[in-house]
Order: sequence, then C-alpha cells, then structure tokens
Amino acid sequence: MGVGPASRDLNCQDYEYTTCRMEELEQYFQNYSKSDTTVQEKRVLGCYFMEGLNDFVSAHNIKHPLQDQILEILHKDLDIHQAELDYRVETDDPVEEHWWPIRKYVLKWRMNAKNVR
Repeated sequence: MGVGPASRDLNCQDYEYTTCRMEELEQYFQNYSKSDTTVQEKRVLGCYFMEGLNDFVSAHNIKHPLQDQILEILHKDLDIHQAELDYRVETDDPVEEHWWPIRKYVLKWRMNAKNVR
C-alpha cells in the first residue's frame, strides 16, 4: 500500500487504528484512488482515514483539507466502510466529550450529501 512496514508496530492488537499517521492522509488518499487497490486494502485505508481525520480534528479543531473528498469515497464504497462509519458516529456513551471528534463532521457531510441528491 505504499506504507513502510518498518515504521509500524504490527504486533499491536488494533494496528489498523494505531499505525496510521494523520500526516500521511494525502498518501493514503492517493493509494486508495489507485485502480489496483484491493477491497482489503481499502478497508484498512478506510480505518486509517477515519483515525487520521479524527486525530486532525482533535489537534486542530477544524476539518482536514481532504476531508470532504475522503468522506465522499468512503460513502461511495459504503459496502466496505459502513461498519467503520457507523462506529465513528455512534453515541451510546451519554457523555458527549467521549464521542469521536470526527463524528460531527461525518454527520454534517451526510446531511449535505442528502441535500444535494
């Protein structure tokens, strides 16, 4: 996928969430957009996208420049990413501070997408 394995700790139980870097979101986007990217690679990249976007929002309190494009491709491939997107907008915890920071952006994107259609 173009991500150097030496820079990752694949012994981690949740490597798909802990090995991504928000600084690499553009590289993940380029990899995802390649015609030969497999469904399995897209699934991992989808996790990388959501974790990277979440980290970016947490650090900067604004959306990432590629965020709308990323959400567009994740929703285009919803059959691959439905569970990940649902997980990120889940609000089972009554304490709002425990919700994913990316949640409000995903919900806003979904609302805008519905209004465009």
